[in-house]
Amino acid sequence: MSARKVSRRQLLRGAGLAVAGAGMAALVGCQPKVVEVEKIVTETVVTTEEKVVEVEVERERVVEKVRDAVIVRMHSRLGDGQRVVYDDRIEALQEDHPHIRVNVEEFPAGSADYGPKIVALVAGGAVGDITWTAIGSGSFQFLAGNRAFAPIDEFVAVDDTLDMDDFYPRTVSAFRLGPNLEEGIGELFGLPTLSHGVQTIMIFNRDLIEDAGVAPPEDDWTREQLMDMAKQMTQGDVFGFLPATGDYSNLRNQTLPFGGEIISDDGTQSQLEDEQVKQGLRWVWNCFFGDQVAPTPAQVVGGLNQMFLAKRLACYQTGGWGILIKDVVQDEFNWDMAMMPLGPAGNRGGHLHCDSFSMFQQSKNKPEAFELIKYLTDKEAGVGYGTLMGLASRYSVFEDPRITQNEMLVRIGQTTAEAFEHRGSANLRKQELQTTVSALFSPVWTGDQVLDDAYFAEASNELQIFLDKPFD
Repeated sequence: MSARKVSRRQLLRGAGLAVAGAGMAALVGCQPKVVEVEKIVTETVVTTEEKVVEVEVERERVVEKVRDAVIVRMHSRLGDGQRVVYDDRIEALQEDHPHIRVNVEEFPAGSADYGPKIVALVAGGAVGDITWTAIGSGSFQFLAGNRAFAPIDEFVAVDDTLDMDDFYPRTVSAFRLGPNLEEGIGELFGLPTLSHGVQTIMIFNRDLIEDAGVAPPEDDWTREQLMDMAKQMTQGDVFGFLPATGDYSNLRNQTLPFGGEIISDDGTQSQLEDEQVKQGLRWVWNCFFGDQVAPTPAQVVGGLNQMFLAKRLACYQTGGWGILIKDVVQDEFNWDMAMMPLGPAGNRGGHLHCDSFSMFQQSKNKPEAFELIKYLTDKEAGVGYGTLMGLASRYSVFEDPRITQNEMLVRIGQTTAEAFEHRGSANLRKQELQTTVSALFSPVWTGDQVLDDAYFAEASNELQIFLDKPFD
């Protein structure tokens, strides 16, 4: 008997996305009391020897009514540094709406673990009400494309407390899919929490560089100045600069400064053989095997943070989240941040990534779920995300004194405005696009593959095979 192959779309649709829901008992003791105060006016007659006096007396009778609690289940990443922001906004929500209770269910981070777990819950009809998602990992495209998410346009249209104009427009359009998307009127499947241009900054050990008598990086540096610094700092077991490699988003960030795009604008064609793409990736290759200022994967002992803390790495490329290195370094030495130098095309790269919270089609508590999404994406949440990493999606966040007092956060915030539009594959397989490109070039960064024209041609053919796959 032959086995029937079930597509990803069939798997999700077969679960009855629009009607299925996970049953959940109400939490004991979580039914909030709504207190109503009833004023009762009575008349009391007081008799004296001279006259009769009528006195009005007010007394209050407290009437307590029990309103059923609504349990909203929220999925997020395990170990997410943003959890402190989530907790704060959930507390604010529950103060304003006492009948709403939130259960936070955490899963392992990363598209390799988080995405499949959510997909399994959707397919089994056991998913919650809202979830963290992202266009960078591709989890949003896959779930929204399979109609696992409910559009929120109707909720937005009638909500007079939500200022949609405060969001950067591109961060909102990133979460639209469907007909007329080019005109910006596709269905909206989430509100953005944070946004950023990928891999646009450098973190460096100021003490290590200055003690060596070398000028530390500046925002207006050229790539030649960066390489000169890196060469001077590369001595013994110390490396001068580590560029970002890995998945599609990281490598696109390396080709953009040279004017190159890895895939076509419509997401259907490989462009790995374009000369500008080759120049960008060969610049990275040169860091490892030409000038040899970067440690290869085999030379990175204990991970990037450990190399930096051990003063074996003077400078490395990262995104806004890189300032979390403060929690690793603490007071060991003075570290600092600079923007990546411009490339020949006049830009420093920056592939736009946005995270959001989206509501599941299966949710039986959509009004309450939407309220939670609002609180997790409001200005106060944005200030929280911005304070942590400088990553936010609202104009007002970068006008707030809590952000403007920190120059690093302001500069990181500019990466969203400067970033190139997000570009993925037309088949919406962004998670696979990330890993496919990573696998194609992994042998290059380990030194097992020469980055010549023949290899670009071979890699381009492999990428095209992936791009030709249908969404199903």
